[in-house]
Amino acid sequence: MPVTVRGTGWGGTSSNTSELLVSYISDEIKVLEPELQYARLGKQRDAPKGYDRILFPQTNQLPVRINVSMVTVGGPGAMAGGGSVWGAGASIQGGAAATAPGFPVSSTEGVAAITEGTNPTAITWGSTAYSSGPAQYGILVQISDLLVHNSAIETVDACTTQVRNALARLVDTALQTVVNSATNGVIYSGGQTARASLAAGDLLTQTDMNRSYRNLAASNAAGLKPFDGSYYVAVIHPFPESDLMSNTATGAFNDVGRYTSVDDLRKGAMGDFRGIRYLRSAYQNYFNSTVPVFPTTVLGQDSFGWGYFQEPTPILVTTPDSNNPLNLYTSIGGKVVLGATRFEDAVGRYRIVRVESAASA
Repeated sequence: MPVTVRGTGWGGTSSNTSELLVSYISDEIKVLEPELQYARLGKQRDAPKGYDRILFPQTNQLPVRINVSMVTVGGPGAMAGGGSVWGAGASIQGGAAATAPGFPVSSTEGVAAITEGTNPTAITWGSTAYSSGPAQYGILVQISDLLVHNSAIETVDACTTQVRNALARLVDTALQTVVNSATNGVIYSGGQTARASLAAGDLLTQTDMNRSYRNLAASNAAGLKPFDGSYYVAVIHPFPESDLMSNTATGAFNDVGRYTSVDDLRKGAMGDFRGIRYLRSAYQNYFNSTVPVFPTTVLGQDSFGWGYFQEPTPILVTTPDSNNPLNLYTSIGGKVVLGATRFEDAVGRYRIVRVESAASA
């Protein structure tokens, strides 16, 4: 991680001490990075020097839609057109018609045998390149010389810890802002249809989370895959977490899904339940509406991409300059340049589902 240092210290502090302080900031940032939920959930690809875009190429999912004319009939396994299940030109309907938004497989999809000696109709296939440009973020703190001399605490040490936390939050907040800006795939608690309609009693329930899992699992046909081939991830704020945990019935999350490992709990992992791994984040922002609205963000693997154009860079300035000729303060801060982008966000092809709810007081 790059470091910028200016000055040889103040009040008799040596340059070695200044370098140690900056090293401390760098180390603390590295320690906190595993706790940044969004940073570890996206596909990271840093920009080489001299590049102003980060590209994330994604191959398109190959559809199974081959010369089929379907007629919607009864339940799973029903045949269309009265043909034989395995006969030439026959097709199999996998259930009732999918006419509502959120169903990725249309009633005209299926499989059909080809005619001997005749090639099937070619399918256009390719890839999509998602990209992001750079955005710079930073924080600057100034500590007066009087505070350094008169304070009973180690002022600079305390400030470096705060800078470390602030830089971490900057990264996490920037990523979640991109992820949670998706307009499709939103579920509103309490059966509501818009954020503005949410009221204080529209709390997060297991039914909401089951719907989010259903939508993502159905999107497997569109190329979305769970993490490690087995689970999706939900980033949840402690307030709606508390509402979800209020269900203490036998077989509910709080009964069978909650982690007890100290190591897991330190990483913010709550537990696994019904195909979703829950990660707690106090950094999960809420939306201002009629009531505070908390997003619970559920996503699969390769849902979004991000990367550094410039890694988090701590900066310590301890000597006089034109802006501080009397050396009345020490400057401690940091900056970072990064980019982020969501991948596909079409109806029925969700990679991210956001459940919006109120929370108990």
